[in-house]
Order: sequence, then structure tokens, then C-alpha cells
Amino acid sequence: IIAADEEAIVKRLGYPVRSLGPGPHVKIPLVESVLQPKVAKLHRVEIGFRTDRQNRQQMLPQEALMLTGDMNILAIEFIVQYKINEARNFLFNVADIHDTIGKAAEASMREVIGKSKIDEALTTGKAQIQQDTHDLLQNILDQYQAGVQIAAVQLHDVDPPEDVAAAFKGVTNAKEDRETL
Repeated sequence: IIAADEEAIVKRLGYPVRSLGPGPHVKIPLVESVLQPKVAKLHRVEIGFRTDRQNRQQMLPQEALMLTGDMNILAIEFIVQYKINEARNFLFNVADIHDTIGKAAEASMREVIGKSKIDEALTTGKAQIQQDTHDLLQNILDQYQAGVQIAAVQLHDVDPPEDVAAAFKGVTNAKEDRETL
């Protein structure tokens, strides 16, 4: 029995032979097996940080630190949400789909941030960065025939690295003081 939020892929002797929609179906015992991914569920990949079971977030600098187009470093944490749109491709075309989406999203964000200026990334350009990353990531995953549809790319946190955060605050305060004067 296939639930309403699932799509079934029937494998016969290890090879996919058909896909089935929701409802009751019949399979050949011992010869056929069924995989039932949840196609209606919104899956989530975190890049630059991880959230543990107690809802504590831990930053991963090797993923989060990115170079902007004007040669500044930013710590960017973001979330990618996706749905399965082709169950057969999702299950059989890419070995570790969750990791692949994470790596492709990181590469997409690095390319978009590499073409952006630091002021855009910290202030007004966030929506454009999210959209450009979404489009580039979807294009990459379509080339892989991954069977997923990117629902959203959301910037979680964009900050200068902790080592230089005080200097960035000083520059911001100086600009505000100059405007005030």
C-alpha cells in the first residue's frame, strides 16, 4: 500500500521496472521489492552549520567561509529546501543525494558570492544572491538528473568572520558617524 505522500519504485531482481502512485498494488513476492520515497515531504540541507537534536547550532568554517568578488571573506550559513519530483532519478542516478545537493549548493553559493561585493551580501543584495544560487543549483542538479526540485535557498546568517567582526563593526560605526556629521 502506497501512502498519499509517496511514490513507489518497484525493483525486480534489483532493477527498477515500474513506478506506482498512491493506493494498493500487487508485487511478486521474493522477486520484486519496493522503495517508497516521500515525494511530498520538503527535505532540508544545512550548509555552513549543523543543528543537533537539542536545536544547538554549530558553525562549520570549512563550508561557511567564502570569498567575495571584492576579495573579502564572509561566513555564510544557508539552508536549501527541496522536494523529490522524479523518484526513479532520485533513487538511482546519484549515489548520496543529500551530500550531493549540499556540495552543489556550496559550489553554487561560492560562485554567486564570488561575483558579488561584500556590501551587497551583507545588506541589500541578499534576495538576489538567494535567487541566483537557486537557479544555478537547480541547473546543476538537472544536469545530474537528480530528480529533485529546489523549493528555496535561504540565507540563514551572513557575517564577517569572528576574527575580524570587531573591525567590520568599527568601519560601520565610522560610516554612520560620518553620515551623522
